[in-house]
Amino acid sequence: MISSMVVGKWFDMAKDDAVEIDAADINHEAMSNMWRFSPTDEETPEITAADMRAFISKLVAARSSALAGEEMLFYCWHDAQCRQLRFSLVSRAHGRLPFRCEVRETQDLALIVDRVVDGDWHNEDYMQAPQEDGDAQEPAPFILPVFVVPVP
Repeated sequence: MISSMVVGKWFDMAKDDAVEIDAADINHEAMSNMWRFSPTDEETPEITAADMRAFISKLVAARSSALAGEEMLFYCWHDAQCRQLRFSLVSRAHGRLPFRCEVRETQDLALIVDRVVDGDWHNEDYMQAPQEDGDAQEPAPFILPVFVVPVP
């Protein structure tokens, strides 16, 4: 159950959105089906990780129902630079997700939800640059965690 009014409104907006299917062009398909969510400063305190897990689970169920007979992937991730939760759908026929970076696919929804809600939206220091400590170390390679489930 979604207790947050904001998250409930997000679900109402996205649940019945038309889905573009374009097995020939993964980028067109991904961009056409993308949704982005980010609360205002006033909305942030009312959003919980439990609300976001329920939101995403209900979206997956709504997409599965609407796409009966179509083989697609629902995926969502945290876009840290924009401070957004994003989701989209692409045809399974592509055999991949449309990212140009290394991706770690997961079916652990908490990995994404905790990162966006507690790590970002409820953490004012999330995007601040780290303090330099004098020792230059190689940055760790960027690997994007992405929640992925087949629908229907």
